[in-house]
Amino acid sequence: MLNIVRRIRDLYRLNRIVPLVKSGQSIEFKIPNDKIKKVVKHINLEELKVGDVKKISIFKNGDLINFIFLVLPEDEPDLFSVAELGRKTINSLDKKELKSIDYTEIEALYKSKNSYRFSRAFFEGMLYGLYTFDKYKEGNQKHDGIEISISEKFYDFSLKSGIVDEMNILFKNIYMARDLINTPPNDLTPHNFASFIKGNSNDKLNINVLYHGDIKENGLNLIYAVGNGSEHKPCLVRIDYEGKPESKDKIVLVGKGVTFDSGGTNLKPTGSIETMKSDMSGAASVYAIMKSISESSLPVNVTAFLPLVENTIGATAYRPGDIIRSFSGKTVEVLNTDAEGRLVLADSLSMALKENPSLIIDMATLTGACVVALGSNIAGYFSNDDNYACKLEKSFVDNYEDICRLPLYAKYKDRLKSKIADLQNISKKRTEAGAIMGALFLQEFVGNSPWIHIDIAGPAFIEDNHPVFGEGGSGYGIRSLYNFIKCNFSS
Repeated sequence: MLNIVRRIRDLYRLNRIVPLVKSGQSIEFKIPNDKIKKVVKHINLEELKVGDVKKISIFKNGDLINFIFLVLPEDEPDLFSVAELGRKTINSLDKKELKSIDYTEIEALYKSKNSYRFSRAFFEGMLYGLYTFDKYKEGNQKHDGIEISISEKFYDFSLKSGIVDEMNILFKNIYMARDLINTPPNDLTPHNFASFIKGNSNDKLNINVLYHGDIKENGLNLIYAVGNGSEHKPCLVRIDYEGKPESKDKIVLVGKGVTFDSGGTNLKPTGSIETMKSDMSGAASVYAIMKSISESSLPVNVTAFLPLVENTIGATAYRPGDIIRSFSGKTVEVLNTDAEGRLVLADSLSMALKENPSLIIDMATLTGACVVALGSNIAGYFSNDDNYACKLEKSFVDNYEDICRLPLYAKYKDRLKSKIADLQNISKKRTEAGAIMGALFLQEFVGNSPWIHIDIAGPAFIEDNHPVFGEGGSGYGIRSLYNFIKCNFSS
């Protein structure tokens, strides 16, 4: 993580970060040493473009000093591009030797009233870049973090505002979520996931787990049906945080936790099944948010429901054609066992509704159709409340996590009507509007409560190398949702 310190600038610091504005002129970087000055002075900005990170290594008295030049635009940059520079900086250095950095704050280049946002984005990009998942490789070694020396002005501001402490809390939990998402399904079964949550929580979080028999006994038949085919039986984890006991307001978070999704009887084809360990990304992200909220002691009341199941083929697996009575009392005709996420979420949302929440938010790797519509870097979201939707989107934009609102198109609801049950779990027109149909199905279980559904099927697990988040489990949405809750509910 980050350790921000105030330190006299020292030529012998091993890594020195120097932000520069692209101006078409030679770099004039004054260092009290003629030899180094001559070497550095010959760099020409015309050879570089905005967004470049240029490393120059110089030996001084036997020490290797890395100068990392960041090339920024003359006008204020967007936060995403600054975070990208942070990750590029980490990638330009040997992580094994990366212990400390002497940083000249990017804010020095611009007359910005918000005196930390660029540096914060830059540090976040560095932290994303520091993450590795090599648990299953010999000689794996986690990075202990970076000590950053910066100017007194920025140091004092960070110390007073608690920005660095909050960043460290968030990224510790983002790393945890990414580790969970990247863990293979033979190790992260529903019970193992529940045990991990119980064993890694704190005394501010109240954890309760419903196991296989409890789920059936409580009428959570959709969760039970989806998870019953596997030898690794389902669990429902409930997490409560009461940071403002005098208030009746409560947010409820729901995270889809399918630890492996084979598609069930409607088996997924090769090419679609290999990364289905990541189908529990919603649950991992919600748990990380709950941990961050509790460790930051936010004055809010939040409850989370995490349905943890493995959707496989087996003698006791549910089948296409089955009709199941949900916790809400509505019956669902199953036409496709690969549309299982909406089933486990439906029972969980019905549980959430009993909490009389101010707002329900669910996160789920729900539909491949959302990826088709928006690509792998953008989440889609749906809401029945324009006010909360606007505030949520602002939080994602402020945290440079791409998201796009999609419509709850009411005229499509008839496509979910079954001839022999209250609902069917997929549309009658199977090739159309898959993300919308998934959201409309979920809407049937939230009543009149304000609700937001976030489909993270694209950005939750990235197979290509994202310029900020990297590869594999990304921890997408954790920062944005944490800040959404902090800014809108913790006053």
